Amino acid sequence: MEIKSVEKGQDYVGFLFIKSQMTKTATNGSRYFNMVLNDANFDEIDAKKWDVKPEDEAIFINGKLVKIKGKVQEFNNRLQLIVNKMRLVNENDEVSIDDYIETVPVDTDEMIGYVNDAIDDFTNKDIKDITQRIFNDHIACLSYFPAAKKHHHAIKGGLLYHTYSMLRIGKSLAGIYTFINKDLLYAGIILHDIGKINEMVSDENGSVSDYTPEGKLLGHITQEIVDLEIVGKELGTDPECLMLLKHMILSHHYQPEYGSPKKPMFPEAELLHHIDMIDARMYTMEQALGRVEPGTFTEPNWSLDGISLYHRSFE
Repeated sequence: MEIKSVEKGQDYVGFLFIKSQMTKTATNGSRYFNMVLNDANFDEIDAKKWDVKPEDEAIFINGKLVKIKGKVQEFNNRLQLIVNKMRLVNENDEVSIDDYIETVPVDTDEMIGYVNDAIDDFTNKDIKDITQRIFNDHIACLSYFPAAKKHHHAIKGGLLYHTYSMLRIGKSLAGIYTFINKDLLYAGIILHDIGKINEMVSDENGSVSDYTPEGKLLGHITQEIVDLEIVGKELGTDPECLMLLKHMILSHHYQPEYGSPKKPMFPEAELLHHIDMIDARMYTMEQALGRVEPGTFTEPNWSLDGISLYHRSFE
């Protein structure tokens, strides 16, 4: 049973992947699951399971494939699945969890090679050495880490794919705005979100279960600034190069309410912000439009400032 075809009041029986799960306490003191589930088409639905037991909390966690029986209801103008029964899949079900895990469309080794090739071409040794060192330090996690818990590129390998796509955009723009320093721009792209690896807790399926204590208290921008400072001191990085890299990380969200205490103050930092926004928003739009029929609108999307996108009916 496909999520995109379900209707209010319909009974649901099928296999779904637990993309995220939070255990909460109801007003009567009972525990319940707040979940986001996806099917093999990667369509998602919010779900609840009431009156969960302590053993359920240990079993039904992020990244598990389950068989569900429930009923589709409507809550706040959105369809929601109320789960009555749920169990882990077994070999008799003849389903593969791999079919339910959304992955990026580019091979991991190809993306890592593309980033490394870009770093190899740097002419500034200070920028090259610190970028290569930090990238290498996190390379093992990049094969599966998502770029976010819920929003853009929140899939297995999404962080690396976001970086790879941004780097391709950056190379195109560097051919137009030839006065910029390419090493600085590309390094900012490669490093700008790498602190998310220490911000979130992800399994090897790219499912984020929570934020780390450091992620909750500091966030990925602060963590990456600290990382740059530590590695920069170890390598003896030129102070001006280090300062500019830190400013790019610090300012790439652009506004204080989004986590950046400073706005970009030189061209490479300005470009980094807009390249980040372009790739994040285009990815989100592509995903949203892929879930509706041509000639119709998507649901309002929080990641796109609440707008509903129109899916054109011609190629």
